[in-house]
Amino acid sequence: MQLRRISTAFIGSAHHRGSASVGCHQLASRMSNLMPAAAVRMANSNALDVTETNNNGNKIEICVPTPDDMEDIGGILSVGSTGGDVILLDGDLGAGKTCFSRGFIRGRTGRYDERVTSPTYLLSNSYDVDGGSTKLYHMDLYRLSGSENDLLPLNLDNVFTSGISLIEWPSRLNKKPSERLEITLTIDSSTDATPEIEDEDSKYRRMTLVPFGARWAERLKFLQSEGLLEDLM
Repeated sequence: MQLRRISTAFIGSAHHRGSASVGCHQLASRMSNLMPAAAVRMANSNALDVTETNNNGNKIEICVPTPDDMEDIGGILSVGSTGGDVILLDGDLGAGKTCFSRGFIRGRTGRYDERVTSPTYLLSNSYDVDGGSTKLYHMDLYRLSGSENDLLPLNLDNVFTSGISLIEWPSRLNKKPSERLEITLTIDSSTDATPEIEDEDSKYRRMTLVPFGARWAERLKFLQSEGLLEDLM
């Protein structure tokens, strides 16, 4: 399977951070306008190679060259998210889980200078969206054992039902919601985004997205049908 990445045509100019908020806002506006028509525009497309995954939907693999690209993917997936949406973020330490979450949170809140850090010690950070009617939760379960007593204070039943959830280290969960998007991030040691810099941050990331349930399967098909994913150059 060939690896893919988000089309830069919808991201804006070459990740110039000074104009990033404008680019993200324009992208969000375009996506918001297109979303209502998604159900009737899910035509087959050759823009992306996909693999069937246990009747749960399509598995998509993307190559992510830079942290800016990782944030942009998070921003794109945030558009149209509603209460009950759950994204489980798994993968290597330093692979980009918090970077993805930063893009998602900034995109969904519309606050493009929002300081977003991993809640490793707090366990959970929350953000108001939709005028305060919906909570967006960013959780990091790395320090938990996965026991019921550890998870009880997080009130996950309510979070998964009414909020929008980004969960890092979901292996600590003893039960996963049936409707969810699982994202796994790995560091590709064979490729360098910046070959002249020899460290982990210069390595490409491989992102695998697996939707469980119709909600996320339709969204990923929508990204494909609208051409928001294209061949890695």
